[in-house]
Amino acid sequence: MRRFTHCLVLAVLVAVPPIRAQSVRYNVSVARGEFHVAAEFPTGGKDTLFVSLPAWSPGNYEIQNYARYVHGFRAKNASGQPLHWDRADKDTWRVATARSDRVTVEFDYSSDSIDLSIARVAQDFGQFLGTNLFMFEEGQWARPAEVRFSLPAGWQVTTALKGPTNGVYRAADYHELADAMTFVGHYSVDSLQADGKWIRIAVWPVADYTPAVARNLRNGLAKMAPVQNRIMGEAPYDLYTVFFNVIHGPIDFGGGLEHSASQYDIMPALAFADPSGALGDFMYPLLSHEFFHLWNVKRIRPAEMWPYDYHAEQYTPLLWWSEGVTDYYADLTNLRSGLWTPDEFLANAITNIKQVEDTPEPWSVEDGSEATWIHEVYINSSQLYYPKGSLLGFLLDISIRDATDNAHNLDQVMRALYTRYYRQNKGFLTADLLSELRTAGMPDVDAFYRRYIDGRDSLPYETVFAKAGLVFHREVVTNPFVGVSANPAPSGGMVVQAVTPGSSADVAGVQPGDVLTNIGGIPVTADQDWGGPFRARYRGKAGQPLTITVQRAGRTLTLNGSVQERSTSTVTLTRAPNPTPKQAKIWQGLASGL
Repeated sequence: MRRFTHCLVLAVLVAVPPIRAQSVRYNVSVARGEFHVAAEFPTGGKDTLFVSLPAWSPGNYEIQNYARYVHGFRAKNASGQPLHWDRADKDTWRVATARSDRVTVEFDYSSDSIDLSIARVAQDFGQFLGTNLFMFEEGQWARPAEVRFSLPAGWQVTTALKGPTNGVYRAADYHELADAMTFVGHYSVDSLQADGKWIRIAVWPVADYTPAVARNLRNGLAKMAPVQNRIMGEAPYDLYTVFFNVIHGPIDFGGGLEHSASQYDIMPALAFADPSGALGDFMYPLLSHEFFHLWNVKRIRPAEMWPYDYHAEQYTPLLWWSEGVTDYYADLTNLRSGLWTPDEFLANAITNIKQVEDTPEPWSVEDGSEATWIHEVYINSSQLYYPKGSLLGFLLDISIRDATDNAHNLDQVMRALYTRYYRQNKGFLTADLLSELRTAGMPDVDAFYRRYIDGRDSLPYETVFAKAGLVFHREVVTNPFVGVSANPAPSGGMVVQAVTPGSSADVAGVQPGDVLTNIGGIPVTADQDWGGPFRARYRGKAGQPLTITVQRAGRTLTLNGSVQERSTSTVTLTRAPNPTPKQAKIWQGLASGL
């Protein structure tokens, strides 16, 4: 908004042409199962025009290189005469303008990928994000945009762009344009009012938005929005849109991507809703998480990502706050709105603890934040900073409430970041976050940061949870560990798919492809439980000899090894039956927001 105002001032002082004349004008159409885009740029008579597509989309921290989906690129002047062009780099095109005042570039975009940040046309439907289709002139982020659609008869448009006015949608600058999610074609559109603001729901395919699904989705959003608006003090939108794709084919993920006035979610059909219309377990957490991103990361943004660089990675140590603490507020929202019971809220915290503790080596949320761009193989900490960041938010909130007798809390820290950084048109640094935590009353902030945020110490569950009247209990169980994953074999045994390093099977030399027939005197067959008897017979006998019989390449082999053990822990988190008045006050404040 500051840059837009600046343009207005220049228009008065130096009498440049009106802003409308300086807009980039886009036309989006669909044909032959792909998008076609024409973009008309003002060039002011310059010799060369550099236009680019982003390499990634904010919120989806992965280099996607959208230029790889482009073909049929061409350029022409205002008279329609073709202009010479070539590639300047992987996602930038260089056009010789012949000093034309306006240059139009056109291209086709073809992709059949099911992804949260890649455009796609399927049957009578299409969806795209602004980063996919809208090229920009290098350095011209403040330039406004106009978008028109030329679509098959009967197709509708639902977009986060403003409008339409006389068929034209608008964005104040490129950042707004790039962030705009859009559906075109045939799909279901619904709307509701929550806390005095409109929320739209766009779902494809139409058949998946049944009356029962509609009732449950509307109920969830109607309860979430007021809670989050109250946490942050305002709703930063007039119209918010939930875009939803329900996938009926094979898909191995579900999730969402946040935008400044919308979210785009993808879910497998069975995880979206059951035949009765009951939503899947992940649905309310997903909707709530993406909704809270309205504030945290779309507006309260790490300084390293202010402004966005659409060409390259933008590393920050703060995604644990942007994503993980957003997860905490998603869970709090479901608790405070009544969509979850306290037991469901605490069970979710236990799930987070198990995810964090099941990793084979310690890691820090700051390191995970930096590594999010590379999809680590051994430990994908870019996914684990969600549960660990959520737990850190939980522990910070309790610690602040305890130190201040519930007078201050993490909600106030979030509002302070919103007011002092986003409202001042800037991002925040780790030092800024620690300062806001300190101001809110968090005791020994620096030590907490060194040990649990930058450091790799186990989180202080037992001591901190107790301050809110929560009982954390851990029970460690040690069992003998065969260490194979196996499937039934036609011969009646179990064929080994994988062997865990350090296990009894690994020590004995079992290999993938072997057919297990006997372990330590216990027959192995596909139609009975052999694991239970094995654990019962060899529990507490670590190091003792163990024979494993396998079929390998038509031969029967008896492999000699030893019993290996593995310790696992079971954790529980429950409310104390008789909390102190202070503990009860802290829990009530956290659970209600009051």
